Amino acid sequence: MKKFFVIAFFLCLPSLYAQQRYVNVDGTSEIEVNADQVKFNVQVKVINKTLPEAKKKDDEYLNQLLQILKNQDIPTDNIEVSPITLGKNYEYTDRERVQNGFYALVNVSFLLKDLSKYYDLTDDLTKNESFEITGASYDISDYEKQNKKAYEDALNAAKQKAEYMCQTLGVTAGDVLEIDETGNSPGYPTPFNVRTKEGGQPENPFGNVTIRKTVRVKFEIK
Repeated sequence: MKKFFVIAFFLCLPSLYAQQRYVNVDGTSEIEVNADQVKFNVQVKVINKTLPEAKKKDDEYLNQLLQILKNQDIPTDNIEVSPITLGKNYEYTDRERVQNGFYALVNVSFLLKDLSKYYDLTDDLTKNESFEITGASYDISDYEKQNKKAYEDALNAAKQKAEYMCQTLGVTAGDVLEIDETGNSPGYPTPFNVRTKEGGQPENPFGNVTIRKTVRVKFEIK
């Protein structure tokens, strides 16, 4: 008899869960913040007839680059230098791959926090043809703070949407049952999504950093 009761209880579980009413909603936030930093990736590459000469020149130019960064008051903590890469250099002549010397290269990445030095720094980098800016991107110093705010806004947007939908149908949104991060939200208007642009900041000639978050929240319906 006890075994029958236990089996009957578990058979009823799916129907009990099926009777639970809930609503799934997405909430999205997008925050635009003026960039106050720039990340640079610079490659120092030298091609020479001999490998020792290529390395010697590459070391020389690397020191020149580090001196430029020092003159611009960029701390060493914000500079990263890759190990040197050495090898044979090739070019194509009449569709034939021909060695034309040896190369030495180093990649240097650094963070420029004082944007007032941007133009002087980039002017200095143009003085040596062995310096190549292979990448640059905007950044913000308080990213973690803004990232957290974007999540909070997305969750509040989901809550507002759930409350409105339930109120319209004459029911009440209850406890939170599940929360999922869904990445980029679909590309169509969602009236309860929140778009926040930092106020009181002057227009930045360099650009903005956009932080976008989307969450899906399941609320119990009472």
